[in-house]
Amino acid sequence: MQIYVGNLPVDVDDVALRTMFTEFGEVLAASIGKEKGYGFVEMRKASEARAAVHSLRGKDMQGKPLRVKMLKPGDEFHAQAQALHGGRGIKGPPQSRGDGSYRGSGAIRRGGQRGS
Repeated sequence: MQIYVGNLPVDVDDVALRTMFTEFGEVLAASIGKEKGYGFVEMRKASEARAAVHSLRGKDMQGKPLRVKMLKPGDEFHAQAQALHGGRGIKGPPQSRGDGSYRGSGAIRRGGQRGS
């Protein structure tokens, strides 16, 4: 799971960012953006990532409240996080269903309707 961390103090580096999240679980990658003040963290387990986001959101760092949120593929920072972390995904390439198609869940095929 990828996490955006904003409003970071300028003296925070990759190592400090990684250390901040390791108490919640395994950190696969942590990097500060090209312009300091924000960074991205990638964690293996969604439950650990949610716990980190919940605990660190709004936490005061040198007089500034942290902005912490989970990234989804449509988010504005998702492409930047992919570029910083080498574009690797935890799940790997899409899995074929055996008939040569790569269709996703039924909810998408039904136009986003659940339970119909």
